[in-house]
This record gives sequence, structure tokens and C-alpha cells, in this order.
Amino acid sequence: MIQLKNIVFNRGERNILDDVSLTINKGEIFGIVGPSGAGKSTLMQIMSGFLDPLSGDVWLGKQLVPGPSHRLIPGHPEIQLVNQEFGLDIYHSVIENLRVKANHLNEELKHEISLELLDLFELTHLSNHKAIQLSGGEKQRLALARALIMESKVVLLDEPFAHLDAHIKRNVIAYLTRLKKARKTTFVFVTHDGQDVMTFADRVAYFNNQKIERIDTPFAFYSQPSSIQEGRFFGDLNQIIQNRKSFFFRPTQFSLIPTQEENIEVSVSFKEKIFAGPYWIFFFKIGKRNLITLYNTKDISYANKIYISEN
Repeated sequence: MIQLKNIVFNRGERNILDDVSLTINKGEIFGIVGPSGAGKSTLMQIMSGFLDPLSGDVWLGKQLVPGPSHRLIPGHPEIQLVNQEFGLDIYHSVIENLRVKANHLNEELKHEISLELLDLFELTHLSNHKAIQLSGGEKQRLALARALIMESKVVLLDEPFAHLDAHIKRNVIAYLTRLKKARKTTFVFVTHDGQDVMTFADRVAYFNNQKIERIDTPFAFYSQPSSIQEGRFFGDLNQIIQNRKSFFFRPTQFSLIPTQEENIEVSVSFKEKIFAGPYWIFFFKIGKRNLITLYNTKDISYANKIYISEN
């Protein structure tokens, strides 16, 4: 279990973190989402012991996690941080970058797991290349592989899927899920894309205005958004304001249909449709500004006064 207690951090006169407290369970996959500049990456650096908070503490179980002002070498040996700096040994080969982080394993296991991770991250053909020769996406994959081979108790991932191809991301998510079950590894990851956290996170924190505004399950965030700003981190979200009351709904939760029932009456007009592979996306304008997005709407021939009616 990792705990953050009343974390405060300022950068100059700017308040970055304002009294943040959080408990993440052992063996949990925990996602953190929120807008840029909300303090997510700063929080990860403090959690890993690479940055001192102005006040507050970080605990791993019953052990205090010291910041860099209390350690000769910053960081905690049981907490691994993977961020956009990668932290690779750039003049070592890809395979050497893995092996140097696997000294806790015997030679047979070191070789076996290194090959497994090279295959998972599609780096096998680059195993003898120096890290400095890799592209940004390849460096990110190698940094992830290094963090996983160390078998730490906690792995912190800052935007881990930013440069990954879709099929590699799916394989990595499946692998992380297996590690969670087999080793009880705790994973914490920051992302701007709420679709990622819905895929495999147990719980999610929505970070905004230097604070955690909500902690809930991915399903609750998706199905019961508390604001339009929060809800749109987890997928397309429509908002209709009637009599000063806001109505939120996902494109797949409602359909636009002509009806005589006493539902929410609005005037809309069809704008455009976009092909999105397995479905079409339809855009409707409400009044002068608001835009409704719907998936797989079959009948879009009408355009005047219609109703929003739940399926």
C-alpha cells in the first residue's frame, strides 16, 4: 500500500499541489487523469522520492519514502518511475539496458525474462542496438521493459502509452494485468486519455485545480459524470441545458428519435457524419452552440424539433 498524506508543493509563487491525500492498495492498478498543468506529473515525482514536497509525507506500507534532500541517490528502490525522460543507459545496447536492471535474477531467469520483454515490446530486432540510436517510441518501450524487469513493488507510469502503437498497447495492458495478479504489483499511471484508464484500471482519480476532485471506478466515471469537463476525459459526452438544469449523456446511451412522450424537448439540426470504422459518428447542432454526438444513428433525415429519449 502507498499513502500520500497532505502533500503540498509550490513552484515559485505557483501552487502546484494543494493538500493532496491518497491511498492506493497493494496490487491495485490506479489511474490518474486530468488536464495539463493540474500537477499529475509532479505528484508522481514526489511519490517516487525524486522530488521533495513543501509539506506532507509519502509512505510505502509502514516505511516513509524520503525525498532527494534525504538521500544521496534520489528515488526509492521499491518504487520505479517511468516518465518522458526515460532514464536509459544511452550508450549501452537494448539487451544490456534490460540485463543491468535484472541483477536480482539468476542468469537463466535474466535471459528468459529479457527475451520475453523484448518480444512483448517488439524490440527483439533492436536488441544489439545502442539506446541512443532508438526512436522516441522505442525508447519509451525500453524504459517500460526496464521498469518491469526490476520486479518492484510499485511502478509509476507517466503517460506510458503516448508513443505506443495500438496493438503493442493492448499487449502491454494484458501483461500488466497478469503481473498485478501474479506478483501483486501496484501500478499507478498518469494519462490525458481516460479511455486508457477504462481499459484496465481498478480505480481512477480525477485531478483538477491542484487537487483530487473525485476517486471512483472507471464505470462510475463513464456512466455518472459530475461535470462536463470531467466526463469528457472518459469519452464523448453531450450536455443539454434545459431550465438551467444540465443533462449529460453518452453517444451510445441515447438516441434522437421523433416521439410524443414527455421527455426532454430540444430543437436540433443535422451537421455532418464521419466514418469511424465499425460505426458512424453523427453530429447535431442544438440551438447556436451546443453539439450532440451520436454513434450508429440510423435515421438522421429529420432536423426540426425532436426529443431526447432513453433507449
